[in-house]
Amino acid sequence: MDANPPITRSGHVVVFGFQGVARRIVRQLINAGQDIVVVDPNITHDELHDLQRWGVQYFEGSGQRDNTLRNLSLNTAIAALCVNEDDLRNIETALLVREVSPQVRIVMYAANQAVGRALSDVTQPGAVLDVAQLASMSFIETVTRRNIHAIQFEDQEFLVATFKSGAKGKLRGTWQELAPVAVQPTDDAELVSCPSRDYVSSRGDSVTLIGTQTEFDSLGITLPHNREVAIGPRWRRGFRESLQALSDTVDRPFRIALGVLFSLGILSIIILTGTYTYPDGSKMNPFDALYFTSETIATVGFGDFYFRDQDIWLRLWSVILILMGATLVAICTALLTETLITRRLAKSLGQQRLTKMRDHMVVVGLGSVGIKVVADLQAAGYEVAVIDRTENNKYIPQARNAGVPIVIGDATLPETLLAAGVDRASGIAILTSDDLINIETGLAVRSATSPRAVPIALRLFERDLARVVGRSLNAGIARSTAELAAPWFVGAALGLDVLGTFYVGNTLFLAATLHVHPNSGFDGLAMQSLASQTRVVAIARASNDRKVEHPPHLNRPFEAGDDVFIIGQPRELLNLLQRQ
Repeated sequence: MDANPPITRSGHVVVFGFQGVARRIVRQLINAGQDIVVVDPNITHDELHDLQRWGVQYFEGSGQRDNTLRNLSLNTAIAALCVNEDDLRNIETALLVREVSPQVRIVMYAANQAVGRALSDVTQPGAVLDVAQLASMSFIETVTRRNIHAIQFEDQEFLVATFKSGAKGKLRGTWQELAPVAVQPTDDAELVSCPSRDYVSSRGDSVTLIGTQTEFDSLGITLPHNREVAIGPRWRRGFRESLQALSDTVDRPFRIALGVLFSLGILSIIILTGTYTYPDGSKMNPFDALYFTSETIATVGFGDFYFRDQDIWLRLWSVILILMGATLVAICTALLTETLITRRLAKSLGQQRLTKMRDHMVVVGLGSVGIKVVADLQAAGYEVAVIDRTENNKYIPQARNAGVPIVIGDATLPETLLAAGVDRASGIAILTSDDLINIETGLAVRSATSPRAVPIALRLFERDLARVVGRSLNAGIARSTAELAAPWFVGAALGLDVLGTFYVGNTLFLAATLHVHPNSGFDGLAMQSLASQTRVVAIARASNDRKVEHPPHLNRPFEAGDDVFIIGQPRELLNLLQRQ
């Protein structure tokens, strides 16, 4: 029985789980002014203390228990977020929540995309999100030095790009219709988020702007050719891929052949034990039957046993046993030899290819995030090498089938890094699931690549740790998966359609669509009334057949049914939702 009294409230958000990205989700919900209930059966004393300090109600129980769910007032909740680190628990919780409440918005974390697609109807009007999918692009942008971000709003593509200011002056005069997203002063002052067009920037300041391709072209600005992750030739190694494919498929035929051979031997032992007669009239014992079957199948024939004086049907069985046994032994030997040689060649050819690779990408850690980054880099035309600690990683066959050479070893050791060619790589992404290992590996990689300024992306779970590491250690550019993914979950829960996330320096920005509901706080609101640290880029007007209004008219208020394309830091955008 749950020791908690039933929840008697409405307009709250129920969060199942409090580890990993779930913790960051709770923090952002707090920043958005939401009433939150956290449900987790395995919460620690320190985590409980944090919830009490933040003013969040904790409900001790499991999302897989019907009596727990019925005490959470899910019918009057805004949303239920199933964000445990275990896909199976999230699936079960989401299905049970839907049974209890047919209308509540469900947002679920699922690393398996097939599961996510299958449950998309269950979670509506919520979403099924994958942390690896949401965070992978930021790591790719870091290692490829990509600084152009494409964001699609309705049928219009907007581009975010960063430039150095050539002279002191107002942003309006220099950049005209391009909307400022951020300004990073040259004197290391704090980044200015979404400044007004009348903000005066100094020479050398980094100015981040958003606009359409036409607006950039009208100012004679040529965007760098890294708008997409660089496209280049992707050399296929047909022979090596064929060998790897053969290596994967040969195991099953070998098992089948070995199973048939074993069954033949058992059958022969049974037949010989009951029917083979010695000259003295006694019957063969099972051990002698095993011995005789083995030497017959192997066609050795030592002469101590023979079928000459047996019944004719037993002599016919001996012919079948010899022919089938010899054939099956030959097949098993051939398949086993082929498997061993093929795998050895595949590994050897992979290492040989690594010695020839130049300007490739190295991914350290082949987890759910790592395999997604590998696939996206390959799709963009990059050659990729992988370092992982364990041979039995479940993602290794997938990477090998894609033609990715893999080095098994400790990435903190110079020998392993050199084997993967980090000294010749153009970018390194360190994506293991251990923060300490990632930091240690980043320092080792920086030492191995010095004095080359190779971009290094570090995956860290904690946002504060990522900020400190990025500022204090020369281990690479740290990115927090929790910080990258949490806004998507919070937005899906509260009705904010997140279009994308991107970094300006070390500051995360969110691009989203806000739907204006009738009689909400935005219906009839003037654009000037919004927070100064947010930027309205465009509006799809419901009264004008959803035609995109860009730039938006400052004096025209929002209207019910409008979709507003807005940019800002996650906290600022989530605060706007309180108006709804």
